[in-house]
Amino acid sequence: MAKQSLHLALLVCDTPLPEVVEKHGDYPKQYALVFEKAARNKNLDITWDFFDVVDAQNYPSLEDIQNKKYDAIVVTGSKYNAHDNTPWILKLVDFLHTLQSQPYSHIVKLVGICFGHQVLLRAAGGTTERNPKGWEVGYTEIELNSYGKEFFKTDKSKLRINQLHRDHVSVLPEGFKCLAFTKDNTDNHATVSDNRQCITIQGHPEFNRDTMKIVITKRTESGVLPEELSSKCLSTLAKIGPEMEDVWLVEKFLDFILNKL
Repeated sequence: MAKQSLHLALLVCDTPLPEVVEKHGDYPKQYALVFEKAARNKNLDITWDFFDVVDAQNYPSLEDIQNKKYDAIVVTGSKYNAHDNTPWILKLVDFLHTLQSQPYSHIVKLVGICFGHQVLLRAAGGTTERNPKGWEVGYTEIELNSYGKEFFKTDKSKLRINQLHRDHVSVLPEGFKCLAFTKDNTDNHATVSDNRQCITIQGHPEFNRDTMKIVITKRTESGVLPEELSSKCLSTLAKIGPEMEDVWLVEKFLDFILNKL
């Protein structure tokens, strides 16, 4: 059977730590890798265009989007806060708001990951802010609610996904439903829009175990993460089995883009 092709745009919202880039590459490489693993399981070919929305502030043209050049636009994670009002973030919010409006809302899919999850929901009218419950870091089991199980067409009750965030979406925008949560930290961990244009996840399916270990170690050395929390998270990473739902989740993203969910 001939492979189906997808053309995706990645809005790159940050550059990983140098130690991560050296071993595992930048965000374009990390996202391409996990999406390629999922695409092989789905007999798909993926072509990417990458856009630096922070420094270069480059974006896909609205003309290209209207002409259906891209099947979906993926928004990456970032060390920045999605609720900040720095010029590049405001430009990103405006762009994502435009894409969630006519005529684009029925032309291109939107996938938001971590910061991308937050900023996409902010653009839709939701509220993002610092989580008073603090950090959520490393290997984490997020729980699918009943709608999440139905939406993903799965019997799974939990998804194991790496995390690195202390901000959250505290208020969902109108027209979005929650798919997953964590009891002790994040109410809105994954969402989907009622019009089936947008899907988001707070976690990092692109982060492998070693990437997570490097990030936790370096963020602790710089004083960003508390040592007690880091020690606990590194211990968990070392003890747990290798299985996570990172590729499985991206397979679901591909199904979503293909209108199979």
